[in-house]
Amino acid sequence: MTPPIAKSVRILAVLTVLATTVLLTLGALTSSFRAGMADPVWPTEPWFLALNGHKYNLEEHRGFLLEHTHRAAGFTVGALASILALAAWWSGPRKLERGYGLIAIVLLLVVYGSFHREMHTASDARAARQIALREGRTDVPPPEIFPEAIGIATGVFALGVLASGAVHLLSRQPGKWVRALSGWLLVCVMIQGLLGGYRVYLDQLLGPELSQIHGTFAQVVFAAMCCIPLLAAAPSPERQLPESERRRLKWLALALPATVFLQLVWGVVVRHTADPLAQRLHILTAFAVVGIGIWLATRALSTASGHRVLGFAIWHLLVMFAAQLILGVEAYLGKFAALGSQGNVAPMARRITEEAAAIRTLHVLIGTAILASTVVLAVRILRRVSAVAVEADVNRTDAGTERARAESLTLSASEPHR
Repeated sequence: MTPPIAKSVRILAVLTVLATTVLLTLGALTSSFRAGMADPVWPTEPWFLALNGHKYNLEEHRGFLLEHTHRAAGFTVGALASILALAAWWSGPRKLERGYGLIAIVLLLVVYGSFHREMHTASDARAARQIALREGRTDVPPPEIFPEAIGIATGVFALGVLASGAVHLLSRQPGKWVRALSGWLLVCVMIQGLLGGYRVYLDQLLGPELSQIHGTFAQVVFAAMCCIPLLAAAPSPERQLPESERRRLKWLALALPATVFLQLVWGVVVRHTADPLAQRLHILTAFAVVGIGIWLATRALSTASGHRVLGFAIWHLLVMFAAQLILGVEAYLGKFAALGSQGNVAPMARRITEEAAAIRTLHVLIGTAILASTVVLAVRILRRVSAVAVEADVNRTDAGTERARAESLTLSASEPHR
């Protein structure tokens, strides 16, 4: 069947997912080594590390290099998300009917660029004030934490992009979900960047709470991002579940990602704090996730159509469940069951070894992959190919078959009889 949107948009979406995977890996490593505050200056230029990286030794400044590599990867994902949103809204016929979405995205990018420049100016002013205070001068006024005027304007245009996507979903144009999601994704990537930056700047004022929101929101954004390549692909009728099968799996398909998300929320709290209630809820909801996942797998694989359409995705998910349980046990014991001299140290103050950081990082990444996989699985189960599209595709196939048969008969009739 014809894809609902240009193939180049799907390629861009896949590239954005891959770049975000690198970003999440760097972010998880930064948190595992507790390097989020390695450089309290924010924002910095995307090319900061390229110009200054040679000045720092990896062994002595690992956290600093991780933090700035993470920031550079964030800029890369932001650029790809911007290009993806513009390409998705430009792709397809009847561009004039989608002009409002394109205009909203362009205006948001322009205003957000100005907002970022003002934040950078405020960062330079904060650095100058710190130098002045160290020199004993108090004549330098404190800089503003948030440039209000341009910040409010950015928020207004972000709402415009969100509204444009919602309005576009009311149309009958193919690829509308890809366009809406790409615009919403751009706004979410901007929000995630601000959460990460203000988590650095406001750490001493607000504590680690922003880091928990930053970590949770990143996983939600990645899960939504993984849906775009799926929705941009050509819908194949033979890869769709029958309506009776879809109804049978619908509620389990919705319950599984919701439970995974809840479990990941408690995981983020455990990762950044040692809260005993969060530890218990994280473990208990893991049982719920595995139970619902096995229930869904059993029902999906019990029929030939479910096995044919969802078999690979289900087995892939079950393998990740097994790996995540093993990594979860190792990460928990490594953090809360230390022996020797580290046994008398509070969990959040214990020395982080490279092995422990690797286990915790893999645990975070596979948890993120599980959430994304369950969301994509739910979309595959709930997604329908319209009857009109199926009929048109069947008619097109039948017409091609009849034409090929006619050409074959003509060639046979024109051959000399032997």
